[in-house]
Amino acid sequence: MTDGVISNYVTPSEEIQTEDGEITADNLLDEVSLYNLYDNRESPEQNAERILNITYPTETLTTIIKRTAEKFDSNSSVSEGAHIIGGEFGSGKSHIELVLYHLFSSPRIGQEWLNENGIEVTLPSNARTAALQMLNLDRDYDRLHVAVGEYLNIDGWHEGDPPGVHEIRDALDDQPTAVFIDEFERWFGMSSRAEYRDDNLGFLQNLLEASGRADTPLTVYVSLLFEEADVEAILPRTNPFRHDLSRRRDEKIRFLLHRLVGEVRDSDGLDSLVQEYADVYRNNGQIQLTDYQEMEDRIKRYYPFHPLALDTLMDKFSEQRGHQDARGLLHLLTEIFADNYHDVDLILTGDIDVFEYTGWFRFIDGELVSKYLNDYHRLGAATSDEQGGEKTFEPHIEELLNIVLLHSLARGGEEGANKRQMLMGTMRKGKNAHEIIQTFTEDLFGHAWHVFRINGEYAFDTDENPAARIEKKAEDIHKNTAIHRVERLVKEDLFDGHNNVHIHNPVNTEQDIPDNKTLQIVVALAAKQNQQAYNQQFKELTTGQEREFNNTIVLVTPQKRSSVDSNTGIRELARKVVAGEQLDREEEVLPDGFDDIHNQNYQNLRDRIRDKYGTVHTSTERGLVPQDISVSGNMDFYTATLEEIRPDSSQVRSEVKDAVEEAKGGGIQYQHLLNDFYRNTKYTTLTDEQELKDAIQSLCRDEVIKVGTYFGERVGSIGSDTVLVHEDYVQTVEEDDNTTATITVDSTSVGGTTKISSSSDGSHTNSGVDEESGETSGTGQIFTCPQCGNELQGTNCECGFEFDASDIKEGKVTVEGGNATELVQTFEELKDEVEEEDLEGPTTTRFPIMGALDAEDKPSLIDTLERELSIDWKIHTVSLSYTGTLAADGVASRGLDADSLANQVEVDETLIISPEESLSRDALLNDLLLRLDVPDDASFEVWMEVEKSE
Repeated sequence: MTDGVISNYVTPSEEIQTEDGEITADNLLDEVSLYNLYDNRESPEQNAERILNITYPTETLTTIIKRTAEKFDSNSSVSEGAHIIGGEFGSGKSHIELVLYHLFSSPRIGQEWLNENGIEVTLPSNARTAALQMLNLDRDYDRLHVAVGEYLNIDGWHEGDPPGVHEIRDALDDQPTAVFIDEFERWFGMSSRAEYRDDNLGFLQNLLEASGRADTPLTVYVSLLFEEADVEAILPRTNPFRHDLSRRRDEKIRFLLHRLVGEVRDSDGLDSLVQEYADVYRNNGQIQLTDYQEMEDRIKRYYPFHPLALDTLMDKFSEQRGHQDARGLLHLLTEIFADNYHDVDLILTGDIDVFEYTGWFRFIDGELVSKYLNDYHRLGAATSDEQGGEKTFEPHIEELLNIVLLHSLARGGEEGANKRQMLMGTMRKGKNAHEIIQTFTEDLFGHAWHVFRINGEYAFDTDENPAARIEKKAEDIHKNTAIHRVERLVKEDLFDGHNNVHIHNPVNTEQDIPDNKTLQIVVALAAKQNQQAYNQQFKELTTGQEREFNNTIVLVTPQKRSSVDSNTGIRELARKVVAGEQLDREEEVLPDGFDDIHNQNYQNLRDRIRDKYGTVHTSTERGLVPQDISVSGNMDFYTATLEEIRPDSSQVRSEVKDAVEEAKGGGIQYQHLLNDFYRNTKYTTLTDEQELKDAIQSLCRDEVIKVGTYFGERVGSIGSDTVLVHEDYVQTVEEDDNTTATITVDSTSVGGTTKISSSSDGSHTNSGVDEESGETSGTGQIFTCPQCGNELQGTNCECGFEFDASDIKEGKVTVEGGNATELVQTFEELKDEVEEEDLEGPTTTRFPIMGALDAEDKPSLIDTLERELSIDWKIHTVSLSYTGTLAADGVASRGLDADSLANQVEVDETLIISPEESLSRDALLNDLLLRLDVPDDASFEVWMEVEKSE
């Protein structure tokens, strides 16, 4: 590794060098003006030797000199002598004109300079010159030809019309002449000389045309900004040489370095240094260059400045319209050169002390620089109590701030520095690239309030970036801390902070679910792949923990098997929320907009989590039953969960009735029944004890159970020791000695199947009757004997079965699939015996009227029937057909080998269910279908006979 600094390799130029060899900008000629050539006082512009010594013979300057020499060479075929030198302010136009002026006016010194720089030309030694900076002439001229005439001492041009091409030629009298015109456009465009525009344009055109004639020894050099369309319009007519300095960055750089650097002290050492930097770049995987040799060559050409550093400064200064870029940049580079001369071996972008040179950079982008200063003072540790005092920084911080600001100037919030630019702006042999990038990402980005990430680059902007501050803090937040924040949000926000809501397997605390009679809602963040996994999870929560009250827990999980705790987006949002909360506690001052960003992060997190929920699983003997939670409006998840799991009153009634009936004559105390509901998952999960008491009240009023001393009336109060007794054990009901038979009558034609049933309660049921007209849904019904199955020809059958009108009147004969009226009208012996009022009773209708209802699985079947059946219908007959594949338990229940035939046996069964008492819709769904044991993959067809209330 080389140990030198810049002063070991090169010396400063004489122009900026002090007597003791140091660097100063005090004697720097960073701006030249042609009008100083005619100043009575001594000026640097008048010193031909000084001007030529500080001039680097760029390609453009060399070309102009050669074309000029050819113009005055009688042996040359070149006759054109007009040169248009274009470029923005500070691009070097005036300097070129000044050099040419001295080559003509000081021919000996000029020729020496030409020889030293290898420019093999000879210029006239007797040339007449006139250098006009139009805005600073010795007096105020309104007409161009008058000014040029006076500066050339041509008497005939003092008045009258502008001279023509021939008049110009004649006035020169064959003497070589060079005319330099600077700042013409601004002078020409002034309103005070508007009446002379045509004259001035005309003379300029004549002057350019004259310089293009072989018989006229005249060269004309006009500098232009290309701001006047009228001036540009005359150029094509005169065909001058055109030189655009704006496009020649390489020439500007050579010119600037020529002004700054004197001699190379250690050429070999400099070569080694350049090779060392190239090797650093080659060996670093994060700096990938397309041509490392080209970078070596550029470092050597640009020395002592790194090419990226000088290019960046050139970009920022040249983009400012109206700014003297080469002039101001030259002065700034001199100061940077001086500050780093004895400190570094190569001036990198990070070595440019932006804070020291803020005066220069404010001109480019004052607002952005002020934001940089805010972050500079915020990140730097003050060595004094004053805000403007000197700051000290952790390694790399100040350099990285410099780099980002320099790349952002005049492009705030749009462009900045990428990773490679930051590394090449700080990297030297022995420095660690990973450490530099880590310093930026951990100690600068997010701490500097005005640095943003934009399309892979980091840029200063005038706005503050509270999001970056939060993002930076979020990087330090542990995953479990983020998940714990999600748990808090679920419990406190989504479930409204209720004490009986618990997180399943919380990350930072022990699982603690109270074992009491209060409903406990357990919320899981992780989703499982199937219902069996949820069953196992619930088992671990209940029997796995040896709980007493297992039927007080419901499990809430994410929907669609999409976990919350493993979701990367949710975890990152949670980290930001935690970071914002910590910053709010720790920092006294935070960027503007911090609260808005933090609140938005929280809202985004809440919405993401809310979209994941939810499904609530309630326990049954056959496992958990999932139900989607529907949340609308301002409802919280706690209320919505209760709405989903609140038990159906008829289901609770049925379970209470069965439990009391099982207790037989001794009955059951209320406290034991209540405990059973809380302990045993075969019962409905209660959300409130009152749901059980309401069911008991209803059963008592309906004389189904006796509650204490109450029966058939409202219960005054229910205590823990109140005994509940089933109606069967309250009184003995006398049985009818006459056993009632059920008679089935089949219609073998249009009407379908008709059943005639007789029952002890005297009711009769008809199906197949149109509910509006009361007429049979089919015609030509054939009634069959319930004993032998043959067609009935009258009220008696050969097999011995018989019935009469009294059986119909007393309701011992009922008709399914038809109605009693059809029966009476079919047999003549009944018509006179049975009146219409004798036939009043329940009338059944087939549902659906045609075909059957289909369902792919049992939940779909229950859901369809719940929607299709009216709550006040009575169901008398159910025909349920299903097909499916038997699992091991189903195979074993049929006496087959479960091990070899599991999932290999298909069943196709039809159940005809005709209860003694009609079923309500809820009884059908909850007591019958919900408990029905069928294969897991069973599909269904169902139709039924129902009694409608209309």
